[in-house]
Amino acid sequence: MNKLIELIEKSKNIAITGHVSPDGDCTGSTLGLYNYITENYKDKQVRVCLEKPSMKFSYMNGFELISENPFMEADLVVSLDASDRERLGSRGVLLDIAKESLCIDHHITNTDFAKFNIVEDFRSSTCELLYTLLEKEKVSVNTAICLYTGIVHDSGVFKYQSTTKETMDIAGELIAKGFDFTKIIDDTYFKKDFNASKLLGLVLTNAKLEFEGKCCYGVLDFDTWSKYISDKKKMDGIIDNLRNINGVEIALFMYETEKNEYKVSLRSINKNVSTIAAALGGGGHIRAAGATVYGNADEILKDKILPMIEKELNG
Repeated sequence: MNKLIELIEKSKNIAITGHVSPDGDCTGSTLGLYNYITENYKDKQVRVCLEKPSMKFSYMNGFELISENPFMEADLVVSLDASDRERLGSRGVLLDIAKESLCIDHHITNTDFAKFNIVEDFRSSTCELLYTLLEKEKVSVNTAICLYTGIVHDSGVFKYQSTTKETMDIAGELIAKGFDFTKIIDDTYFKKDFNASKLLGLVLTNAKLEFEGKCCYGVLDFDTWSKYISDKKKMDGIIDNLRNINGVEIALFMYETEKNEYKVSLRSINKNVSTIAAALGGGGHIRAAGATVYGNADEILKDKILPMIEKELNG
C-alpha cells in the first residue's frame, strides 16, 4: 500500500489543493483525486480548495464544487502539482492546520514542503504520477477524464520530451474507460474564442527575436490584454505559439497581472529554463517553467531575463 492510499484510509476530512492559477494538470489531478476518493470511500468528507480554474475545464465532475476557501477541519491535505508552499497561495495555511500533509508532484524544482512527498520529476504530468498511485480497477470514467486532461495539457498533447512509453500506455488505459478523448483535446487545448485569437495575433505581430533568432519573446501590459479578454486564463497557449517559430530555442511570454507585476512563462526546445525561473523566484520543468516578477517590464527584460536566456543559449 502506498502512502497516498494509507493516508486516505485513516483520514476522515480530506482537503485537496494545488497551485495558484490552476492549469489542466493541476485541475485534472485535484478533481481526479476528488472523484476517486468520493466514489471509493463513501465515509470521507472531501473538498477541493483551489482558485477557480478556467471554465473550459467545467466538464470535469466536481468542478462546480471547487472552493477557494481552505478546509479548516482537514485531517489530511493533499497538494497536487505545486512545487513549493508559496505556489499554494493562501491555501498554504492548510499545511499548518491539517494533521497530515502529502505532496504529489512532478516538478524538478519541488522543495519537499509537505510531511510526506511523492515527487517523480521524470513524469509527463502530476496526473500521470497520480494514476500510478491509484488502484486501477477503481478508476471510474469520471476520474479517467480528469487524469487524461492533465496528461494532455502537460505533455503538449504528447509531444514534449517528458512523454514516455508509460505516458502513452497510461493514456490508453484511461481512454479505455470510455469517453470522447478527441473532444477534450480540441475543446481545451486548441480552440480559442475570437477575442483570445485576436490577442494572440497581436502578441505575434509585436513579438521580437533575439540572439540570432534563438529567442522569441512577447510582452503584454494589463490595459492591452484586458481590452480583449476578461479572463487571463485565456492567454494559455500564447507561449507555445512563440516557441513554435522556426529557429527558436527559448520562448518567453510576460503579461502584467497588476501594476508592475508580471507573470513570466518560459518554454524551450532543448535548453533548461527551470534554472532561469528559479533565479526569478519561480520554478517548473526543464523545458517549461515560470515565475512572477515585479518592476518595469523593459528593465526586467534587459537586466534580468534576457541575460540569463543568453547565458543558457550559449552554455
